[in-house]
Amino acid sequence: MKILRKRDFFLFLSLYVTQFLGLGFFTEAFIAILRKTGMSLENLGIVYMLGFFWVLRFVWAPFIDKVNFQRIGHYRFWLILSQIIMVSSLFFASFYEVTTHISIILLCAVIFSFFSATQDIALDALVYKTLTKEQRPFGNAIKVSGGLLGSVLGGGVALIIYSYLQWQTTVLILASFTSIAIIQLLLFKEPAWERKAKQKRFVFKEFYSFWKGKNRKIWLIFILLFPCAVATAHGLISPILVDLGWELKDIGLIVHIIGYSIGIVASFGASWLINKFGKKRVLIFCSIGQIIGLFFLILLLHGYSSTTHVILTIGTIFIFYTPSTTVISTLMMDEIDSNNPASQYAIQHSMFMLSGLIFASMSIFFSGKFGYENIVLAICLIAFIPLILSFKIDSFLSKEEKERIETNNLNTIG
Repeated sequence: MKILRKRDFFLFLSLYVTQFLGLGFFTEAFIAILRKTGMSLENLGIVYMLGFFWVLRFVWAPFIDKVNFQRIGHYRFWLILSQIIMVSSLFFASFYEVTTHISIILLCAVIFSFFSATQDIALDALVYKTLTKEQRPFGNAIKVSGGLLGSVLGGGVALIIYSYLQWQTTVLILASFTSIAIIQLLLFKEPAWERKAKQKRFVFKEFYSFWKGKNRKIWLIFILLFPCAVATAHGLISPILVDLGWELKDIGLIVHIIGYSIGIVASFGASWLINKFGKKRVLIFCSIGQIIGLFFLILLLHGYSSTTHVILTIGTIFIFYTPSTTVISTLMMDEIDSNNPASQYAIQHSMFMLSGLIFASMSIFFSGKFGYENIVLAICLIAFIPLILSFKIDSFLSKEEKERIETNNLNTIG
């Protein structure tokens, strides 16, 4: 397998990290801060809706595919533009106090979320174009680990910094780190891409046609249900620990630094796991592990809330989640064509993100009404569905791949 160039590796890693540096801060650290000020669980669930831009990014992904600034670089232009606006939104948010200007801060968070989603559209397409099929598992490991590292820094380290230095200094530090990727992009020269066929105009009918066929519908069900375990754990862990009396700095250290770091290490082992055991076995094994992690979460509510148990709970969930996400992202890339990579990847990953957001926000909302334990038990039952589907993942995706190739060949002949 051809080795990824170091400068490409660090560019991709930096960009994937900065996506979640600010987003992780707003959807994790910000959640804990607001909960500490007394905001209800029902209202906290609304903050997670920031991620809906990621769900809807397939809407403007065709625009990113189509509009090409050749002198600057097709996807490089969109990356630079998005990165500058992400930095600016963090910069302006730093000048408002979190306890008295929540609406303005949320507006800045909305702007950041939109352009982080736009950055992801362009970056996924650039990674697809740059890497060979054999390199994609490693490329998607960078994506997963970069997202987790961004969450560690934005949701964990930033929460600790906030405990000591308060709001403005914390957010300005985030803006400074996000700006580093702009320098890397200015030094990066995007290769010229050759289109194999005329790009089709993307219409909403294509979104539905992408999911035509029995196998594609099974794939859709799988990617909608697979995130249920980790999204619920991710959404509930901070409010649970706050309600158990944990300090914010301790939550940031144990949950968002130590726990997520375990996931980062696991994501880089994903390529080896895939090559050693195959995609289906990895998904089955990881699906079982996530269910076990949810049962550990229930134990927190029954007095097992020591530092060791919290690390075990978070570590169990992420050590199984990150390799499986790498597999799923790689399979998504295998299902797209080279003419519309941003659009077709966004169609799939948007559904994946939609599910995660719904499970995260609804688990918080309904926990306020029915209690944490009842919600976690319900999610455990749902998590068995993607586990069952994992046993057939190889067969229905390989069939779909064959059907897609045959269809493309017929279109080329016609």
